[in-house]
Amino acid sequence: MKATATVQTKKAQRYMKAMVNHFSQKTTAAYEADSGYVEFGFGRCDIQAQSETLSFQVTGAGSADLDRLKWMVDKHITRFSQNEITALTWQS
Repeated sequence: MKATATVQTKKAQRYMKAMVNHFSQKTTAAYEADSGYVEFGFGRCDIQAQSETLSFQVTGAGSADLDRLKWMVDKHITRFSQNEITALTWQS
């Protein structure tokens, strides 16, 4: 199962790097110029950072894993953006 969310921000690359660096201390995660990923034991999050757009795609085996992934991304993007981004709108 997959879900995607996109948000407008002028700090897209900064937030992507912060999230990937944070999770890389706990699990497999990496980024390049404008994309990154985090491998969780229950799914994966792919991140794309454009000039003013930050996009997430989460992939999990079932709805419980997908819900957990969305919760993780929501919680951390709010934290790293210092509440600039307070909620993501997910599309399945």
